[in-house]
Amino acid sequence: MSGRRSRTTKNLLFIGGTASGKTTSLNAAALFIPPLAKVVSIEDTREITLSHENWVASVTRDAVSEGLGTPIGMFDLLKAAMRQRPEYILVGEVRGSEAQTLFQAMNTGHTTFSTMHAGGIDAAIHRLESEPLNVPRNMLQALDVISVQSLTHRGQDRVRRCREIVELTGIDPITGNLLVNTVFEYDPVADTFSYSGRSRIFDEIMEYRGWDREQLETELQNRRRVLLAMHEQGIRDFREVSRVIQAYAIDPERVLASLPDPGRLFR
Repeated sequence: MSGRRSRTTKNLLFIGGTASGKTTSLNAAALFIPPLAKVVSIEDTREITLSHENWVASVTRDAVSEGLGTPIGMFDLLKAAMRQRPEYILVGEVRGSEAQTLFQAMNTGHTTFSTMHAGGIDAAIHRLESEPLNVPRNMLQALDVISVQSLTHRGQDRVRRCREIVELTGIDPITGNLLVNTVFEYDPVADTFSYSGRSRIFDEIMEYRGWDREQLETELQNRRRVLLAMHEQGIRDFREVSRVIQAYAIDPERVLASLPDPGRLFR
């Protein structure tokens, strides 16, 4: 079994254009980080917001004036973060030489969530491999999931949607191309999401936990019940959402017992 498949956590990259919801989605995904995990975030502008006791937030710094003060960039913060031995590293946006260090962190077992400007999967891979990021293709295999965000329209309203969620499944030994699998895809007409029925990561979760397909479906359904219950009850503040998610991680049976009747939620 490869080192990649032995990991129990997954590396995520949120891509899209300006105001497409990349950082918002990263913040939402970060709410599911286990309550005892050590987290370090790195940003140019403070946008990541967590309700997590073991979180170190770091921000870049420009020189105060010419010749005074030492500028601290993303690359410097990322190197410093590695020395703190975090379990999760959140990077606000990858745009330069720090990308190589980020992917080194992925390849050495750290779990990373990050964002990047790119219009689609091909554009993201091309940008990662080109100047100034220069990430080698074999290191890209450590990235597990890419979420493609977009700013679109629903009638007269501008809305943000996840266009597709794609897994990177490896490298084709013949062509050398990265292999991808689209797991979820957005239907703009119906404003719904469809599941392809194929997910390498779901298979790895079942293997790691010793579950069969039915047990996986039950767990997914239970988590969906929790999210729908929070939506129905108007729980929107990230601190309250985080408390519910952390309570589920510690004692899922107690949280499920407190939910409304499942039939009413799914009507």
